Amino acid sequence: MTSTTRTLACISALALLVACDAPTGGSATMAPAASGPPFIEGSFGASDAAVNACRTLLESQTSGGVSVVGSEFSQANSAVYMRVGSNGAPWRCLVSDDGSNPSLMFMGDEGAL
Repeated sequence: MTSTTRTLACISALALLVACDAPTGGSATMAPAASGPPFIEGSFGASDAAVNACRTLLESQTSGGVSVVGSEFSQANSAVYMRVGSNGAPWRCLVSDDGSNPSLMFMGDEGAL
């Protein structure tokens, strides 16, 4: 295979990969996995410290913008529910109400990725 043919083949393969990952016109919000724990939206009960700790941790590990969509308070651990990126990938963070020890969990269906 000549160098030019190899280069053209690589460019074609790269173009196909980019086309597969390109966003489509209407981006639908990714649903949480049906088999997972509940994903709470629209209800807010956790402290600002808990929400900020979770948002900061998720922003440091992802790209595409983080939106907090819900939270719930518990004396054991509060839960903060967030969506990431244009497809609204669902995430949950368990955290102490003072904001210490945040722990992230992807809530989407990984088989659908």
